[in-house]
Parts: sequence; structure tokens; C-alpha cells
Amino acid sequence: MKHSIELKVNDQVIALNPFVTKIISNILLGVVQALDKIPQPVKKIQVSLSLENK
Repeated sequence: MKHSIELKVNDQVIALNPFVTKIISNILLGVVQALDKIPQPVKKIQVSLSLENK
């Protein structure tokens, strides 16, 4: 199964090598599969992370 990931930092697209793509994919799939009531099959996962300085 081929995974496609786009990483943006401050709206700039960051290139990912195959190793990082595989690691991020496996982590996200593992986390999602551990949750209850997730629609199957999983076709797309979207994650957004905003960091706040305090």
C-alpha cells in the first residue's frame, strides 16, 4: 500500500523521504486503529497541529 503525506510548516511544503513517510504513516494508522467507532475502511486521515507559545 502506497501512502501519500504532505507536511507543511508555516505554510511551506516540506519534502519527506520514504523512511519518514513510512514512519509517520504507521504511527498515524496505529493511533487511529486504537480508537473506537472509526469508520472502516480507513481511506484518508487529516491531522492539523497548531503550536501555541505561552
